[in-house]
Amino acid sequence: MSSQSVTLVPLVPNLTLPRPATARTRSEIPSGYGVQEHCPPFVAASSMGFVIPSPISFGFCPVEETPKGSRSFRSPIDHSDPVWKADRRLFYVFDNPNCLFSGNAYRLEGIPNNDSAPVLEPGISFFDREDQQHLFKLHLPFVWRTKEALDTLFLPLLNRTVKGLEIQSGLVETDWYPSPVNLVIAKPPDSLHVREGDLLAHAIIVPRSLRRPALDVSPMHSRLNRETRKELHAWDKQRNKDRSAYKQLARERFDGSEAAQLPSETKAVIGDGED
Repeated sequence: MSSQSVTLVPLVPNLTLPRPATARTRSEIPSGYGVQEHCPPFVAASSMGFVIPSPISFGFCPVEETPKGSRSFRSPIDHSDPVWKADRRLFYVFDNPNCLFSGNAYRLEGIPNNDSAPVLEPGISFFDREDQQHLFKLHLPFVWRTKEALDTLFLPLLNRTVKGLEIQSGLVETDWYPSPVNLVIAKPPDSLHVREGDLLAHAIIVPRSLRRPALDVSPMHSRLNRETRKELHAWDKQRNKDRSAYKQLARERFDGSEAAQLPSETKAVIGDGED
């Protein structure tokens, strides 16, 4: 496994698995100058890491909206908050025999070996604390593996909308963590319907050494402060002269070896002198 790769260990077959992110965040890109897909910072951020699709079809809605053929249920937690008691919405899931998912549970086989009885892993589960009743967990039935000292930051989709869902961020030490990572999601205010394969979250690899960077403030009288002001002035002049100045400067700063480490969409934007 190279330092830039992630290894997925599926625990059930035929899953819809994460994939490398791309800069394409819309199916149709408007023509003309100034669209966000022509902006190198937007492209670089959108194409970082991996996007995570939903492994199952599920939803949260009033009973009359639950789709035919689905299995509906409520959280088994008995909470006293009248707000949640008054919520008429139910969760629902669809069975998927292809990935051994039935009745809101995956059947994990071969743990720890082929002679072992199947282990059940929920598709959706809940918190038992009163102050966390607004959250639920979507289980991802695979183990995420990175090289030593590389963590994975799971966070909401970058520059993409996701059906109004509020994905909670989490940093996991995926070089050793032996269990699947679950997405923690806030219950939306309105009905929710997610299909298997719909994108839900982003995952970005972070070196552990960068977890707590230092923050320095350059004094107003420092050489760095003076030089930065001059650079800002030069940048403003260049930007006023050429709206594609960022692309030009980025192209100058990346030689072939450095550019090879960039996502293809970013290299395309940097290498394109026209918008």
